[in-house]
Amino acid sequence: MTAPTVSPVQDEEIGAFFAADPATIAWPYPMYERWRGGTGIVRWQGGPATVVTRYRDVKDVMSGRYPIGQNAYRFGELAEGTIARLPLAHHETFFKVLDFESLFMSRQSAEAHARLRRIAARAFTARRIAQLRESIQHHVDELIGEMVAAPEADVKRDLANKLPVRVIVDMLGVPQSDRELIWEWSEAVGRLFSLDERSLTEADRAIDAFREYVGRTVHRFRATGEAPDLAKAMLEQRDNEALTEDELVAMYLLILFGGSETTTNLLGNGFLALQRHRAQWDLLRERPDLVPGAIDELIRYDSPHHYLPRVADGDFEINGVEVGRGQTVIVVMGAANRDPEVFADPDRLDVTRENKNEHLSFAFGAHYCLGAALARIEGDVVFSTLLRRFPDARLLDDRPTYAGSAMLRAIRSLPTDLGRDRG
Repeated sequence: MTAPTVSPVQDEEIGAFFAADPATIAWPYPMYERWRGGTGIVRWQGGPATVVTRYRDVKDVMSGRYPIGQNAYRFGELAEGTIARLPLAHHETFFKVLDFESLFMSRQSAEAHARLRRIAARAFTARRIAQLRESIQHHVDELIGEMVAAPEADVKRDLANKLPVRVIVDMLGVPQSDRELIWEWSEAVGRLFSLDERSLTEADRAIDAFREYVGRTVHRFRATGEAPDLAKAMLEQRDNEALTEDELVAMYLLILFGGSETTTNLLGNGFLALQRHRAQWDLLRERPDLVPGAIDELIRYDSPHHYLPRVADGDFEINGVEVGRGQTVIVVMGAANRDPEVFADPDRLDVTRENKNEHLSFAFGAHYCLGAALARIEGDVVFSTLLRRFPDARLLDDRPTYAGSAMLRAIRSLPTDLGRDRG
């Protein structure tokens, strides 16, 4: 039986990554290549967790081939290690926050997950998502107008950060006047992935505020009978299936966070990648018909979401490595998307790559991202508009800093000289 071999240096490197060390997360792909060596499975003693990096193995974990549970933030060795590191005074908050987040559809398994997904899928039909293109274009045009009028244009701050939350609050029936508040709550929840005292306290406050806010919103919908299609779809009872009040709040928060944070990072990372690879930018400018398909290559090349923790529900063996019940298994999509066994010359950005849509950034199988089509449409509209109106756009600094998360690849700022607006 093969056991994962981890040198002290390697464990230090893994720990620096998950601690979001700025130098480590700035460009993790050479490090991922080292991790994919040998079995492609490494043991992070400091977590503790077993880290899975090769495409085939990541996909197998996601496909349900192994007895794997989704709620690794609340259960398993990594959760236990996190609790042990937290001061005793924060344990109550930890359990309060993580027990609430256990209601997220993404943290559920088997029939509990299938039930929530059936309800959520009512709101994410292909027809409904396609109908959003016009309103997305309106928001993009409005945000670009504001960006052009600003003293300094910043594609991340002025466009990528703002568009996804505008789209989502429209879908959820939240007033646009509240979008900054919603963004702040979403950011606080996003920082929770580091699970330290500060992020835990901030997330607790944000979730409490959001629960109250959603409660008032749902009460208004039910009192007036007026709500957008997405909200109506989740509020109605169909086939004897409906969300409880707590499940509804959790679903709103999950859609808000998943629908804004991931797409924000897709837009920021994608713009940076195209600016660094000017020939690809120029190709898309000359061939706008390639833009819709290019979104998947941008996602593959620099994934907006780099890993997902899971927990073993039973003993199994993966690629010759034993995994025991209760162990945490972290699948690294960012590494799998650069696996040369699947993607030829994986470190090259190629918007014409034939298998670019085989990336795992949206997961795979039963937990495939419900909002994937929406993210793709937003990316298509944004890049098509920028390429058409600002073909000469140039980054003022192509070495950005990243926000404090290894999971979410979030650029802080992209100051840009947009050049002349071609209309």
